[in-house]
Amino acid sequence: MSNPAYLWLTDANGSPVMGSSQVAGRIGAIELKAVTHHLSVPVDGNTGRLTGTRVHAPITIQKEFDKTTPLLYKALSESQTLKSATIKMYQILEVGIESEYFNIILENIKVTGITPNLFPGSGTGTHNETIQLRYG
Repeated sequence: MSNPAYLWLTDANGSPVMGSSQVAGRIGAIELKAVTHHLSVPVDGNTGRLTGTRVHAPITIQKEFDKTTPLLYKALSESQTLKSATIKMYQILEVGIESEYFNIILENIKVTGITPNLFPGSGTGTHNETIQLRYG
């Protein structure tokens, strides 16, 4: 299993959106099971020359249902803008110590999609949700 990433959100007023993490140093964060993001530049397939500007796809995260779930649904259904999102990723060093090594910091966040997931036969029975975040 890979090391999870953690998400910290702030609402439109700058107040933290409290997640369920109880891990020391990450109290109130949202534990992420997966993070994907695609950033590309369109190019001509024959010449390789740029044909446009950067294309930012939404950041897609997967997390367990938790106390932030209703707040994220509300942000989606009411088209609310969240002030910021910070995703922190961690790695285990050779000496066995966990170290933060990569951050993604986003501003003016819109929740643009939520998909609940329950994977039969996964063994955990945990309800997950996939959430799309746009930024800018």
